[in-house]
Amino acid sequence: MFRGLAKKLIKRIHSFFNKRGSRKKCYTCQNTFDHFLKFKNGLKSVPEFIKRLQMVGSDVENFKCAVCGSTDRERHFFMFFDKLGLWDKMVNGEILHMAPEVKLSEKISSLRPAKYIKGDLFPSDKSIQKIDIIRIPFPDNSFDSVICNHVLEHIPDCLQAVKEIFRVLKPKGYAILQTPYSKLLSRNFEEEKINTDELRFFFYGQEDHVRIFSEKQFFLLLTSAGFTLEVIKHSEFFSEKEADYFGVNKEEDLIKVIKP
Repeated sequence: MFRGLAKKLIKRIHSFFNKRGSRKKCYTCQNTFDHFLKFKNGLKSVPEFIKRLQMVGSDVENFKCAVCGSTDRERHFFMFFDKLGLWDKMVNGEILHMAPEVKLSEKISSLRPAKYIKGDLFPSDKSIQKIDIIRIPFPDNSFDSVICNHVLEHIPDCLQAVKEIFRVLKPKGYAILQTPYSKLLSRNFEEEKINTDELRFFFYGQEDHVRIFSEKQFFLLLTSAGFTLEVIKHSEFFSEKEADYFGVNKEEDLIKVIKP
């Protein structure tokens, strides 16, 4: 019991001094502090196999804001959406947001879209509908935009998921489809016998991932479904210094696709 209390006290002291720092800034809540919080133990938790693949994805060393709790992927969205003026397109728009992030969904809701559907296969609260992304329960051409951030790596039939997103988008509608991928692989890496939590963690980086996407095959998947692909480079808008200050991955670009 004493050890537990001591750990809690140390954690509170650590948090107190962290929030008095100014080396880092959360783009979402605009608070400054000394450092972002790691995902688990940061790079120490990442399997060597994943490190060797030089994955483009979350910044595990700068994962969560010490004040508002927004993740690196959310903060990156806020940065990109500001630069691209995507918030304006959501006003009075019809939006489908799969596996909705808390801070991002709060921002979208504040814009008063005409329709905002939050969906997840395993909803965490009543505001989120139970939706299987390979069987989206809405008619063709229902949405102006779809946000699907780090979801496809969890979906066995990812092609069907992308086809469903294409189907429910209106013509000229767009989707943001982020997923971890490797530029070193020429094709996706997924094996039927990698079927335990231990094996999936080692080879895919997380127990509930079902593959490693190759950049080449991921982009081909999107275009083969009928989308026009638009890769918006992080480096076009942000410096390495900004990426470090705001705690986002300078290697992760925004994957935007448009339904012709």
